[in-house]
Amino acid sequence: MARPQPIPRYHLYGESDPATDFDFFHIETIRARSKPLGWSLEPHSHAHLLQCLLITRGGGRLVDDAGERAIGPGGIAFNPAGVMHGWTFTPETEGYVISFTPDYLAGPEDEHTEAERAALRADRNLLIPTEGRALDRLVFYFSEMADEFDHGARRRALFRPLVALTLLAIFPGDTAEAEIDRTPGFSLFRFRSLVEEHFRTERATEFYAGEMGLTVQRLNRYCRIFTGRTAAQALRDRVILEAKRLLAFSGLSVSQVAYDLGFEDPAYFSRVFRKETGESPVDFRARQKD
Repeated sequence: MARPQPIPRYHLYGESDPATDFDFFHIETIRARSKPLGWSLEPHSHAHLLQCLLITRGGGRLVDDAGERAIGPGGIAFNPAGVMHGWTFTPETEGYVISFTPDYLAGPEDEHTEAERAALRADRNLLIPTEGRALDRLVFYFSEMADEFDHGARRRALFRPLVALTLLAIFPGDTAEAEIDRTPGFSLFRFRSLVEEHFRTERATEFYAGEMGLTVQRLNRYCRIFTGRTAAQALRDRVILEAKRLLAFSGLSVSQVAYDLGFEDPAYFSRVFRKETGESPVDFRARQKD
């Protein structure tokens, strides 16, 4: 019996370029990506990218673990990083797709809005219908981002607030902070929430397994299934991502970044950073300023 093929994981759909986990933003029309592929994108996921899709004309169907769901004009979709999804669109569908790494959320994590925190912790695809003024605002946000992406020089300064406004439409304030399921068992939402809350101080896989009522082996098994990484690797990825953000956007010294992330020895932090990224914290910071 033939083995089932794994769900492919791309940076952008169909592209074999290495996945970028930091400082990446992209916007394109649905037509540009989908028409050459017969208006169909097979089920896949993205390791580090969050995506928002807005349909202005036409429509299609989202395929994921929950089955198939229709999306029409005015529909907006949110696809979290690592979550499987596929699309089929009716011919001549119009709209936009934005793809971005989490550092495009505005400011440090303690300043994130409820909508931004909900986006980071989401573990399922969402479809939300919009109309009237709400739709008009979303079309404006996406068209402004598309124009700046093609012609502008303000990039991050413009994209970040418009992404924040888009997420407010997807995660309204009264539902953004969903109650975390604390029953024993694996939940990607729960695991991500625990990592976000404790990654600076808790580096032991045993801690996260214990909080979820799992053995370390079962936690690692589920993490590999849903993220392609062990729990320890996922945790290390989060630490390195935060280090990149602090090095790029804060005035903290390398030693201060190390202490902020719970490292007692800045030299050890530098060695870990080099091992994970291929360059020293000093070289990484200098490259961001080029």
